[in-house]
Amino acid sequence: MAVDVRTTDRIDVRERLDDPELASRAVDLGFGDRDLVDLVKAVHTVRGRKDDLGVVTGLAHRLVDRIGRLPSPPGDEVFADVPESPMARDGVLAMLALLATVPDVVDFHARRGVAAEISLATLGDLGQQVRLHRRMSGAFGLHTYAWLTLAWSGALYRLGRLQFNLELDVGLHGQQMWVLSTHIPATGPLTPGSVDASFAMASTFFAVHFPDYVPSQPSHTVSGSTTDFVCRSWLLDPALSTELPGSNLAAFQRRWHIEGAAEPGEIDSLYFIFNRRPPVDAAALPRDTRLRRLTADKLAAGHGWGIVRGRLAPAPQ
Repeated sequence: MAVDVRTTDRIDVRERLDDPELASRAVDLGFGDRDLVDLVKAVHTVRGRKDDLGVVTGLAHRLVDRIGRLPSPPGDEVFADVPESPMARDGVLAMLALLATVPDVVDFHARRGVAAEISLATLGDLGQQVRLHRRMSGAFGLHTYAWLTLAWSGALYRLGRLQFNLELDVGLHGQQMWVLSTHIPATGPLTPGSVDASFAMASTFFAVHFPDYVPSQPSHTVSGSTTDFVCRSWLLDPALSTELPGSNLAAFQRRWHIEGAAEPGEIDSLYFIFNRRPPVDAAALPRDTRLRRLTADKLAAGHGWGIVRGRLAPAPQ
């Protein structure tokens, strides 16, 4: 099996951070005004601190070494053994390493023939995660850097409403195979039409740009291409269809064949629905939508939505 791994000289991270296009790149990746101001300050600070600059450099080299290595190793491995410091604790050093290595990921995308707008939409998850961090903590930083290594490895792509990444998994017929793991970014309504379009895009995209990673016995057909889609999410909890009949979330849940038992989902329910981390007082959670009211009631009773794994059901013939 072909493995498209980038081979490059060690990158000069100081030069990358000094790049006058860095701020413009951050804007393109979705950094808002407040985050951009704090980013510029962080870059200035790190350039003057040898130890912090060394950490960013080491992380950047780890990120570049993983580009094109599929399946992508766990993201926590990249950020293991980082020396303790306030900027490391808030994820700022990890953020700078991700930002400094954007050109390397874009180069990999280009060599795979990925369109520039898909590359930008994919890597724009960095700005989204920085905004989410501020919404949760009130401060500049990034706690989800391990998640972002999926995109930085070249395995994950934003295709319309959804994200998909190549991973090895046990297929429908019991053999190990390449599948597309489906993710749902919190970026707007999950309308059936937008979801249909994303699945169609993904089926074609990976067949065209990653023909060396195709499932041997696919279970789903979209627009003439065959792909095995899997998903692990609280959105697949069957109770959604009962509690929220007629909703976009219920329609999304009904697309999937459930596999196995649900796992506890309190942390995911807090994070994705309320942008909070435990511990919290469930009685004090906002109840401004029906989903939030239902979830707050569940959390007050000691449980959230279950995390469920599913496989996309074949479309009706």
